Amino acid sequence: MNFSFARLLRTAFRNKGLTLINITGLSVGLAVAMFLLVYLSFEFSYDKHFKDADRIYRVISIGKGQNEVMTIPLTLYQECDQLLKEVPEVEYAARLFRQGGGIFETEEQVVLNIEGYVVDSSFLNIFDFPVVYGQLDGALNSVNQCVITRKYAEAFFGSGVNPVGKTLTHKEEKKNYQISAVIEDIPENTHFKFDILTKLIDLGYGSAEYLTYLKFKSGIDMPLAIQKAEEVTKGVLETSFAGMGYTFSSLVEPVASIHFSSPVTFDLKPKGNTSNLLFVSLVVLFILGIAISNFISLYIIQGEKRASEISIRKTNGAMRKSILSLLFGETFFVTFIAFVLAVILYYSCSEWFARFIHFNLPPDSGLTGKMWGNFVLLFVVVAILAGGYPAYYLSRFTPIDLIRKAVTRKYKLTAASVVLQFSIVIFCISALGVVMRQLDYVRNLPLGFEADQVLTTFVNSDIQQYEVLRNELMQYPEITEVGVGQGNIISGWSGGALRLPAQAEKDQIGVDERRVGPGFMNVFRVPVLEGRNFTNNWEAEKDNIILSESTVAALGLENPLGQKVISGMHTFTVIGVAKDIHYTSAHEKIGKMAYTFYATDYWNVSVRYKVGEYQQAKEKLSNVLKKLYPGEPFSVNTIRDQIQYMYVQDEVVARILSGGTIIAITLALLGLLALSGFVARQKRKEISVRRVMGAQVKDIIWGLNGYIIVRILPAIPLGIALSYYIMKGWLRNFAYALPLSWWIFAAALCITLFIVVLTIFYQSIRSATANPVNALKSE
Repeated sequence: MNFSFARLLRTAFRNKGLTLINITGLSVGLAVAMFLLVYLSFEFSYDKHFKDADRIYRVISIGKGQNEVMTIPLTLYQECDQLLKEVPEVEYAARLFRQGGGIFETEEQVVLNIEGYVVDSSFLNIFDFPVVYGQLDGALNSVNQCVITRKYAEAFFGSGVNPVGKTLTHKEEKKNYQISAVIEDIPENTHFKFDILTKLIDLGYGSAEYLTYLKFKSGIDMPLAIQKAEEVTKGVLETSFAGMGYTFSSLVEPVASIHFSSPVTFDLKPKGNTSNLLFVSLVVLFILGIAISNFISLYIIQGEKRASEISIRKTNGAMRKSILSLLFGETFFVTFIAFVLAVILYYSCSEWFARFIHFNLPPDSGLTGKMWGNFVLLFVVVAILAGGYPAYYLSRFTPIDLIRKAVTRKYKLTAASVVLQFSIVIFCISALGVVMRQLDYVRNLPLGFEADQVLTTFVNSDIQQYEVLRNELMQYPEITEVGVGQGNIISGWSGGALRLPAQAEKDQIGVDERRVGPGFMNVFRVPVLEGRNFTNNWEAEKDNIILSESTVAALGLENPLGQKVISGMHTFTVIGVAKDIHYTSAHEKIGKMAYTFYATDYWNVSVRYKVGEYQQAKEKLSNVLKKLYPGEPFSVNTIRDQIQYMYVQDEVVARILSGGTIIAITLALLGLLALSGFVARQKRKEISVRRVMGAQVKDIIWGLNGYIIVRILPAIPLGIALSYYIMKGWLRNFAYALPLSWWIFAAALCITLFIVVLTIFYQSIRSATANPVNALKSE
């Protein structure tokens, strides 16, 4: 170790306590910021890993009726061919149909349920998927070919086995598919997710059922090409749905913007929430701000002991530049130590923290050159902010200024820093209260149906199999009801339209159609307010319909029972009016629902069980399904768990905010301890004189505590105003939200003041009970 480095180490750790506080606080703040960088990088990297992602787009259909606007990522079958024909700038176009998975079996009788899509062969020309075995060129030229991911290739055939040329059998379709290629698993930061692709044929659907992707040629006028594509798709929609009373338009959106910016009402995967992301970013920046302000204020506090040294250096002819370099070198060195510890902390705790907030941390997170570049950039910025200002501040005064005014200036800066920190603490505590209260509200929001004690699973069945399934299950006392449908109460509905016989097609309303089967309404206990429920007689009920309250109101039916309504080519008779239910999250308003009974094929089974019999009911359901559907994989879940999944992003916000609040409080307390110690030292002589003059210890303690609390009071309006403004905006994300209550802010204030008093109480007692003789002797 050379002399200069030894001197740097000695001066940097001259006051070991404050230096260690500085390093600890700054390393925690940097580690949290590093995790945020990884999180943000992941969220904003959606679909950008594809080659030529800037040339890949998706077509959106928009239909405007009298009272509604439908914005969906679905198109008609013929739109893809029309775009290739009429827009020369389009290099490739491909359709995707969502229902492409199912239960597949190998010749060795390995059976697995795979999620997948049915696509045009050109889908593989638009998206470049890394190949493990085989080749993508011609991989979907035949309807008997398929492409699978590495995960399921290994699940079916074992690790390290090349399955190209082997056969998978679709059990429901009784159709064989030859594996033509194996690709890497689809990254999490992709707007779609599949494990098998098969070739699309014209399914004959006249409605919008397909997602259409475009890849434009390079070197074209992109805005003009997009305009042409939107005009073509708009024309196809207007021609196909003429007379329906809708005004159609189209939007061609970049695939890289789907995750955050797509205006569609549903998608292949849950979209990102920009408000939540900004909220999380703000909390993390606040934490880093507390750490940096602590660093600055604590370092300047140490400047009191450096005043003489700096004065002597200047008196002996040292230039400000050399002093600035000296001071900045010290702070830079301490910041670098904090950065190294932050890197260690990040790699040690990132996986745990990712699990805590339900974030799928990429395996290579923080290991890429780009991410390390971000980490280094973060370090440089923090080093300049945290070290540059103290060095500039202490080096700019003359020797007389340093001796006479340092104390006053340092105290004002430190007090301002603590005000800033506790404004953030009040914000974090009150914001956490708002978030937790809102989440508790939406978790316990009356849904309109009974979601508890219901198990659900996806298993293919039909009207003939229902009675067998029901009889098998109802023999167990734990199970009280069995129902089937094309989905459960919160998933699997289809978009549709309804009108009265006297109305023109242009006056029809959009509804969410729930195709239910026997027992469905009884399992979920959807209240029928007027009329009757469905019986289990398919022949008698296939032309009947139950409408929700909102649907009845939208149709303008005053006496709905017995009325006829039309959906497409089907005329139904209204037999009942059901209560409105929340079948989507509280972020969305209750939709218009219609329950129909004409479907004969079902892919969902739901059962209601007795209270306290969850495990027994799950085992009985699993055993019956294994008996009736041998070899078919299935997963049993509760409806309540599926409802909670709707709020997973809000849970992430709550978890990050709760962890951030604890970190913010801890870091702020470190700064407060430094301030209280500084104040106690400055008032040491005053306290000693008061003690000698007969002042009581309790009066001195009260004076010291009051002295600090008064100087923190400006943080109260700042923190409350900041929290009120930001949380009011956050609550706008919910269609059903609780109003902001004054007691949340009052509670945050009381908690903050309690923490402050508790923190400075020890220092106050120590100062008030110190021997005044020792203090006066040293003056």
